[in-house]
Amino acid sequence: MKKSTSGFIGVALASTLAMSFASVPSVAFAVPHRATQVTTKTIYADGVTGITAATYDSLFTSGNAEQGVAALIAAGAVKVNDVPVPTVTGDGEYSADQLDINGGSGLWENADGSWSYNVQILLQGSNESYAAAVVDFVNAVTLMRGISYRLTVTDGVVTAMSATIKDVAFANTVSKGSKSTEFTIAGHGDGGTDKPNPSTISFPNNNVAGRPKSQNMVLYWEDAEGWHLERAASKNVVLDVSRDSSGNLTESVDGADFTDSRLTLQYSEPWNRPTQPFRAMYWMGENNVSATQWFATPGVTVGFSRGAGARPALAAALTKANKALSTVAVSSAGDGSDVAEGTMWVTQAYHDIFDKAVADAQAELDSEHATNSEYEGALYRLAQAYGGQTGDRFSWLENTYFGSGDDYGFGEPFDTGYNGTGFWTFAQAHLGTGTGS
Repeated sequence: MKKSTSGFIGVALASTLAMSFASVPSVAFAVPHRATQVTTKTIYADGVTGITAATYDSLFTSGNAEQGVAALIAAGAVKVNDVPVPTVTGDGEYSADQLDINGGSGLWENADGSWSYNVQILLQGSNESYAAAVVDFVNAVTLMRGISYRLTVTDGVVTAMSATIKDVAFANTVSKGSKSTEFTIAGHGDGGTDKPNPSTISFPNNNVAGRPKSQNMVLYWEDAEGWHLERAASKNVVLDVSRDSSGNLTESVDGADFTDSRLTLQYSEPWNRPTQPFRAMYWMGENNVSATQWFATPGVTVGFSRGAGARPALAAALTKANKALSTVAVSSAGDGSDVAEGTMWVTQAYHDIFDKAVADAQAELDSEHATNSEYEGALYRLAQAYGGQTGDRFSWLENTYFGSGDDYGFGEPFDTGYNGTGFWTFAQAHLGTGTGS
């Protein structure tokens, strides 16, 4: 058998190569390495497309946004106002049994082990499983039109998410001290949530932006740094309103549509919100109203105010209201049979109630200490009493003259029995059938 020499040849070749390369300078060969790409993606919530929508599937490794959000939550990588969304711990418990938003309930575990959330009046859920509730909660946050939220994207995949929810109020007065700033509101809120009245909060001056002043719309929120306050962005506009062929109100700002926010407006009174001012204009027969439009994020409206135009508008409304009182007949019979045919009439009770509404508005106009927002409040209430529409929610809600309510939970329930039908609206629908003058 012939002896193999392959081992010898291998050793010799290795020795030869070693001697050959010994005289060659050493060279370092770099292995190509791609750097990790980390970016931040800011999304402005539009109120239509939440983070779990299929639109965002490609941003998650699972190829499914809903599953991807659940995975982020499980990893503790989702924060709302700097607070991590509760996760399931190793022992099967939860890292927390609630997540508060600006001092009020946002997400919480119920006594029976189910979970509920309240992000905004239109974005709520009750008695869900933990797995469903936390994902629905986060998606609801991303539907808060008027905020922006941030995604941390690593190599094209979302690895973290954070959102800051801001609340809205119209500051009746603002006072800045040496260390903190405080503001008051025109009322006491509508009782829509369990959040604290901002009039009771002190905002550290280091956390105040935009130089908010009295009669400004403000945004405020609480995070790990404490309470923050900022003046909302604004511009001067002209408001108009009409009713279309279907009976719906058509609202316009500078002749165009506008986008309403989904932020909590609990401590902004109806007359400074985004939609109710238009209703008051319609009730009172106003148009071409100069106002300030207030914004949260670009293009998203959180309210309106008339500013210096509030007092003259109230005076003009009072002139119209007093003319109505003197023009409309009173039917002592209560059915118009004692009023000339074709003449508008009201009952004595309707006349007396509206007379009280006019007197209350006049007292506000005569006040030396009323603010523009308080003039607007008087105008709003007078407009309800004058032109409120039968059965319309905004006509009867908290209408102490011809509506019902309970002062948003701060008073005793009341119901006048008139279902929001204003004095002038009632009179227009009731014409005399008699022959007398």
